[in-house]
Amino acid sequence: MFFQPERAHDSTYSTYRIQQAVQQAEFASAFAETQPQNSRQSPPELCIGIPSVRRKGVSYLKLVLGSLQHGLSAEERMRLHFVVLLAHVDQTEHPDYGQPWLSGMADDLVSYHDEEERLELAQTMTSRPHAIKAKFDYSIVMEECEKTGAPYILMVEDDVVFLDGWRHRTMKALDTAMAKSWETGQTSFLYLRLFYYEGLLGWNSESWPTYLGSSLSITAIVLVSLVAARRYVARAYLTHTVLLITTLVFMPLLIALFFIAGRNSMLPQPVGVHAMDKYACCGQGLVFPRSTVTQDLLPLFRRNMSSKLSTDSFIEKHADETGALRWALTPVVMQHVGGQSSHNGRRGDTYGPSRLWSFEFEGNNAAQLAAEHAQAQGQLIDDLKIQSSV
Repeated sequence: MFFQPERAHDSTYSTYRIQQAVQQAEFASAFAETQPQNSRQSPPELCIGIPSVRRKGVSYLKLVLGSLQHGLSAEERMRLHFVVLLAHVDQTEHPDYGQPWLSGMADDLVSYHDEEERLELAQTMTSRPHAIKAKFDYSIVMEECEKTGAPYILMVEDDVVFLDGWRHRTMKALDTAMAKSWETGQTSFLYLRLFYYEGLLGWNSESWPTYLGSSLSITAIVLVSLVAARRYVARAYLTHTVLLITTLVFMPLLIALFFIAGRNSMLPQPVGVHAMDKYACCGQGLVFPRSTVTQDLLPLFRRNMSSKLSTDSFIEKHADETGALRWALTPVVMQHVGGQSSHNGRRGDTYGPSRLWSFEFEGNNAAQLAAEHAQAQGQLIDDLKIQSSV
């Protein structure tokens, strides 16, 4: 009733980040040949894996890599490792193949041709359903990230943009997620979700008994309070007519207004790290502990290579069956901007609002995020100095 799509889908901040992402890609392209190779001696703190396929008439890979790397200090960049798979047997089919900015921003450009067995499987995937090949590509990138020794692996779809300062927020959230997992008696968790679609977190029809019970309880509490007030305080004013009108007219109208306003407005997700094991969509950005990838996910993907479930549904099914912990970060640190599906289906505009959209993301203040990021960068330098002096 109150929803105005043209205002709700105003892509103010994501447009700003897209501009910065393009600038970062141009910088990487200009200095691709002069940039020093990553000389990291120890495993990165986070490996970011991105499988990418050709999309009809558009490519988003530059945007996700550019937004991930724009604004990073040298210290931050050294703690990250980027793995990109152009998911084609003939990689020249991908519009970004051979682009200088790609080699300048990716630490590892993996290929099906890196392993003979992988190439043979990839060749058979060309005739398989999209969901099967997507999981195959996902597992390759996960495996390559696992080889880096990074304690956490962030798997990202190639049609998103990240906010300024995503790294320090994510690493802090991972510490919190691990601490909360220990509090529940588990030594790890399945994933930390960095993006979710708010539209699925509204009122759900299967929860109607809960909503009805809560509404009746609140009405009963109000009625009892009014009856008590009439008896002991304001008998002259709280007549039977007033009680009836309040209970049978005003209360239903107020309750209806509460539900019409929407769950995300009236009962928003708590800020910070919280459990999200229902109504979560989709797989745009999930961070997995390395132990989870090694012990659970990679064997799971290999055993179920022919599953026709989409990648995110496949992971959720595994979580439902095993009871694995699923955490989410609020507010989200990324936005889905893809209007062209990876299997040739239109979702919305080429760069802008689609069906999967975080409304809260667009309310970010660029200046405030930049200041927060600068403070986090200073704190990282101080921490590194303390570590080196110990």
